[in-house]
Amino acid sequence: MSDHAPIDVLGDFVFACGPQAAHWVDRCGLTPAAVAAPFALATRGAVRRGAASGPGDGAVDWLAIGDLVAGAFGEGVATHLDVPAQAAWRGRFVQVLWQPDAERVVAFTDHFATLPLYALVGAGSLLLSTDLRLILRSGASAREVDLAAIYHYLNFGCIPAPSAICTDIRRIEPGTRIVWENGRLHGTRYFLPRYPADLHGDEDALAAHLREHIAASVLAYRPAGDSAWGCFLSGGTDSSSIVTLLARERPAQRVRTFSIVFAEPGYDETGFARIAAQACGADPQTATVSREQATALLDSVVAGYDQPFGNASAIPTIACARLAAQHGMQVLLGGDGGDEIFGGNQRYAKDQVMEMFHRLPSPLKAAARGIGRLAGRTPLHLLKRVDNFTERASLPNPDRFYTDDSFASDYYEDLLTPAFRAAVPRDASLDLMRGVYALGEPASPLHRIMRLDLLMAIAQNDITKVHGACKSAGISARFPYIDPALVAYTGRLPQRCKVRGLDKRHLFKRAMEGVIPQAVLQKKKQGFGLPIAVWLRHDAAFQGGVREVLFDARTRARGWFDATFVERLIGEHLRGSWDHSAAIWSLVVLELWLRRHLDAA
Repeated sequence: MSDHAPIDVLGDFVFACGPQAAHWVDRCGLTPAAVAAPFALATRGAVRRGAASGPGDGAVDWLAIGDLVAGAFGEGVATHLDVPAQAAWRGRFVQVLWQPDAERVVAFTDHFATLPLYALVGAGSLLLSTDLRLILRSGASAREVDLAAIYHYLNFGCIPAPSAICTDIRRIEPGTRIVWENGRLHGTRYFLPRYPADLHGDEDALAAHLREHIAASVLAYRPAGDSAWGCFLSGGTDSSSIVTLLARERPAQRVRTFSIVFAEPGYDETGFARIAAQACGADPQTATVSREQATALLDSVVAGYDQPFGNASAIPTIACARLAAQHGMQVLLGGDGGDEIFGGNQRYAKDQVMEMFHRLPSPLKAAARGIGRLAGRTPLHLLKRVDNFTERASLPNPDRFYTDDSFASDYYEDLLTPAFRAAVPRDASLDLMRGVYALGEPASPLHRIMRLDLLMAIAQNDITKVHGACKSAGISARFPYIDPALVAYTGRLPQRCKVRGLDKRHLFKRAMEGVIPQAVLQKKKQGFGLPIAVWLRHDAAFQGGVREVLFDARTRARGWFDATFVERLIGEHLRGSWDHSAAIWSLVVLELWLRRHLDAA
């Protein structure tokens, strides 16, 4: 498929098969499409359809939404019906294929499920949709909240596949092929990141080869033709490298970049964004978001995501996408996934230190743990950190890694009511993470948590955030750093090329020398955050809005959370004894989402 093709990721569909198909699809309110019973289809926006030859002399119909940079929809249908999807496909896609003369449906998500796909099975029928809210509208779902999904949301800030907000709906996992046949649905993973780590040799040569692969991926994802496009530019190394490589390819065509800044100290990376833009001759566009504007954008978070989404950085992402749309952009390129393939997360370096502790002989480890417990009983913060380190480092992965995402687990008895706890065990989210961690071929300790991050933090959280933000602004996004070809290449690099001691992104930084300004290469990682901790502590109006939601009679009536403990969280945050802003934000977003999308009949 040519990269001149239109970018079709803003459409949605509902597709059904079985006795209930027409009834369910008719209730969704989308534009019906002509298909033969027992199938039914309705669409909105950019949805592609076609037909192809199937196995033998059979015909196969297909529909898709997506933005491919390699491969073509409907290509190789005869093969795709029987084996996993063509690995050479690159880009974003959801594709559904069905045989008009048989009640058989095959569907694919892309390698990282950058476009959502949901399934519901009931009354001998199958319903598929790219938006969970369309399934709710169809009447097919009983709308029973899955408390395990709520628990995952409180721990991870999102609801990870295969869970969904309702018990009878399943979100299809990344890189998965599902088949509906004989009234049953089953799925298989056709893609998981691999880490053979079989590339060795001179580091200068490895850095040069990595630079070539990065550039090839970035340029492959550059929209062509008449598309108006630009780049997210946070000032970090990933977005800066993408902007610079694109600018160098065609110096006469200035790359347009988009950045968001907050007035609060510590929430402004635009200085580094300006350095990167000026160095490569890009055309930077920046907007400042006030507390009042950010609060108003909360409604966009609630309206724009088809499941509760608690990552507060959705606010600046939405603001950035809207800024780009105001400048006529159709698509933005983002650097998501760079940390997870190049080794840029701070916790990777920290985990390597913990892994060394974990591998100590048991007597030494037990003695150190005893010293840590004694240190933790003192009021000194530094000694308490010793206790925390020895406790966490004593755990194996992924349990150790999970301690960064364990709010509801940590406060299980205090936060959750007895009825909630009776339905969801404490280790429910940890067990989900253990299951993801166990996927794939054997790999080194660092590579296993990098794969875990790609399948959880990137596929379930970061990409969901960017896609929802861009779609709500009427534009699309591309992600060259989670291109399957680039992910495969970086998997061949040994872990010492990613994290070496406390040096993160070791080979990437070598590869980007002379490309990215040194000031950007050497900057500390900041992230794309929202200053809600500051607002919640110092802004009376913001505090009042939070309390109004969390202590409203409707919130209490759900019977999930202990209101006294929630009050304690807010009090500790206001006093500055602990930063609970992320948890408080997640609780607010959850309640507002439920009221808007699930409570309404």
